[in-house]
Amino acid sequence: MAWRGEKYRFWCPVVILCFCLAGLSARLVMLHLGYVEIEKKPTYTLVRNTVALRGSIFSSTGVPYARSKVVWEYAVDPKAGNENAVHPNRPVDPAVRWANITNLSESLNMPLEKVMDAYAEYARRKRRYVFLATNEDETVHAKLSRIHELSVSEKIVRVYPQGRDLSQVVGFVSRDVTNAVGAAGLEQRFERQLKGAPGRMTGVKDAHGRELRILRESYAESRPGNDVYLTIDHNIQHEVERILLEGRLRHQAERVWSIVMDVKTGAVLAMATQPDYDPSNFTSSTSALRKNYAIAQVYDPGSVMKTITACAAINERIVGPDTIMSTDRKDPRYYRLPTDSHKMDDYMTVRNALVHSCNVIYGKLGCDLGPRRLRTYMAEFGFGSKTGIELPAEEKGLLPPWQKWDKLKQSRAPIGQGVSVTAIQLAAAYCCIANDGELLRPYIVERIVQHGTSGEDDVSTVVYQHERQALGHPIRPETARHVREMMLGVAKKGGTARKAAVAGYTVAGKTGTAQIARPGGGYYDDQFNASFIGIVPASKPQVVILVTYHKPFTCRRRDTSEARGVPIYNHQGGVCAGPTFSEIAAFVLRYLAVEPDVPDEVPEEDDV
Repeated sequence: MAWRGEKYRFWCPVVILCFCLAGLSARLVMLHLGYVEIEKKPTYTLVRNTVALRGSIFSSTGVPYARSKVVWEYAVDPKAGNENAVHPNRPVDPAVRWANITNLSESLNMPLEKVMDAYAEYARRKRRYVFLATNEDETVHAKLSRIHELSVSEKIVRVYPQGRDLSQVVGFVSRDVTNAVGAAGLEQRFERQLKGAPGRMTGVKDAHGRELRILRESYAESRPGNDVYLTIDHNIQHEVERILLEGRLRHQAERVWSIVMDVKTGAVLAMATQPDYDPSNFTSSTSALRKNYAIAQVYDPGSVMKTITACAAINERIVGPDTIMSTDRKDPRYYRLPTDSHKMDDYMTVRNALVHSCNVIYGKLGCDLGPRRLRTYMAEFGFGSKTGIELPAEEKGLLPPWQKWDKLKQSRAPIGQGVSVTAIQLAAAYCCIANDGELLRPYIVERIVQHGTSGEDDVSTVVYQHERQALGHPIRPETARHVREMMLGVAKKGGTARKAAVAGYTVAGKTGTAQIARPGGGYYDDQFNASFIGIVPASKPQVVILVTYHKPFTCRRRDTSEARGVPIYNHQGGVCAGPTFSEIAAFVLRYLAVEPDVPDEVPEEDDV
């Protein structure tokens, strides 16, 4: 058995050694073949994605509110600027370096000393790539692209040429360089249409990273985003912004907003909130400044809702404009009627009750209608649901089901308490009254245009065009005309908004002075939303204008008025919102060349 052990000890190492040699040989063969395959084949593949130019946002007259532009950022490499690009071991020609320095100074409008300092940075601190300047001129860019030591980065930036005008409506774009997206307003709502499609290029680059165009493999050009054209008239918008800014300071209000709407189409001609913000520097603003209060603020409307109650009562033939009613609050047929802030006559017509904003009579009309009918009319006028305007963050308001209305609410909802609305809902409802009972969907986008190329000619295609959209007919045409005629007295002597009158034009309007609700229930005694909304000219309606002041300074004493420099009863809609309405309406009617319907009231201009 001994010989078997010796044989085993001899052959076992031999077999193991053979296996090791075989494995090592196989590995050497694989490495050799692999090396032969990839040796000295460095990759110089170039893949470049190009960002699409974002579409623009224009006013109805073609003035840009938002647009994108290409800019180039230049940084110089001092090391490369002091080396010969062709023969690195040779010193750079001083004349060439000086020509590049003077070229950069002149083209980028920079002091010569600053460019020279940038070229000296590597020698002083071994610093590479010193930023010089930003440029948006294509001619200048083409001239500077020949300088080999210049590092260029291309960026697309969003600019807002009209500054703060329409800022809450337009919105802004995020600052993510690689994937900027609309983050508010129209920029957010129409992100897909404005974004565009990026391009892509593949090919080969040289050792310096520059493309060898002769070896380009593929090129897909980026497609710019679509352009959005609004119904906003930039002249009206700018004037409304100016008037609101002055009005907010004059009446010491926390905030004020306004809407100007075309009666026949539902187009929004202006939509503004003050204070506003700069969309180019949105990070320095608060969310409250960026909020579009014309569509996103829900508030008790106050007495401007009495017009809707009048429409419902007259349309149901419960009363007529000249029906006489008692102002007795203790009428046993009604439950705890609201009070009036000032003394009323014992008996008033429904017309005069609207002109003098009588809470008792319109509380009675609400009870006579009943919660079911009144709530149905309010809903048909658009309250309690979104209007569908092309803006994000629109609120629908608060209009509870009629089954949940208690006895107190039956007389409070008709005068605008216990129900909440938005400014755009109110403007659309008054447009319905102005438009003989036809309710239109308000809109702010007129059309969307797509740009493309066909040969050498630019081709533009309208991919969206707004069409007039009627939502219903809450009231009969004769009812709308009766109510418009009733509203004429509001802006006249004896009405609640005498200062809302517009020389040469009839105004069918209504004031609203609504207490602001407390978070825990009830209302503040010294905080109000003061509103005026009017139809002009009343005889042939063209526009509806709404103005609402949020928390104007509350003033009930003459000595306080003199001390603070605000009108007495400054917190009332007729005192603060009425004059602002008049100022806006006067400009809009002149700008739109609307013929006066009471020309005798227009003061004659002196001959020059």
